[in-house]
Amino acid sequence: MLYLPELQHNSIGMIRHILLLFIVAPACTALSARGAPHAIILTAARTTEKHPLGGTHPITIWCAPDNPQVTISKATLTRQKDKKEFKMTVVGTKKNATYEIEKPTTHDAGEYLCALDTPYGKLDAKIPIYVRPLALSDNEHFTPIGDNEFILEGDRKSTSIGGDVNLTCPITGHPVPSIKWTKDSKPLELSNNVMLDGTTIRIKVSNESQAGLYSCEAVNEYSVGGKTSRLQLVVNKRVEIKSQMAWILPLAIIIIMFVLLILIIIACEARNRKKPDPKHRYGVE
Repeated sequence: MLYLPELQHNSIGMIRHILLLFIVAPACTALSARGAPHAIILTAARTTEKHPLGGTHPITIWCAPDNPQVTISKATLTRQKDKKEFKMTVVGTKKNATYEIEKPTTHDAGEYLCALDTPYGKLDAKIPIYVRPLALSDNEHFTPIGDNEFILEGDRKSTSIGGDVNLTCPITGHPVPSIKWTKDSKPLELSNNVMLDGTTIRIKVSNESQAGLYSCEAVNEYSVGGKTSRLQLVVNKRVEIKSQMAWILPLAIIIIMFVLLILIIIACEARNRKKPDPKHRYGVE
């Protein structure tokens, strides 16, 4: 038997490289981070950009490598909508990192990116913070209907035949809510006089039948802790159309008041004429 030590040595090296390529390398490339989604718990449905509505419970965001044997040397959390970065706390075992939002507000909702520095490189994971549909009341006033905070009444709109009405639906939420409009509890029919522009309804008033109750219904859905929530917000806006003869009543009231005033003046003048002269009453010349 011919003994070739160099060939044998090369064969062992080749096998070792193959093992590294097909076993170790995939395990390394499969490494990633993970985290759990959260939701901001609210008891009201109105918020503003300047003064965002606060949640009722704190939120603790955690992030960890998929492989429990991988340790963390540094961890950061970045809010994607404004790229603001937060330093996460690496726990004692260096297997997990956390960041606590003690008083979350609706401004904290959105997507976050967790980045972990490990001996195997940087691992990252996307972590969402959800919030139900909310009405933005920066430029409009909303009033809850009855005891339900999540059914609101917006400002009334009044116009006449030939006028225009724009009905906005200033809704926010994460994920972005889906929106549909109804009129008098029925699906809104679009036409050349009723058009949808984004989330705004533009109405060219052509007849009195376009008056009524227009409702914007916003819904979003998300899962947290194995439970799926489907949450809705309704904003009602009433459109009133003035009759073309509406000017007659104010004019009639003005005319009636004017006539009454003239009658009062005439009556006073007539009464003054009938009064006897005090000089004649006492015989004074």
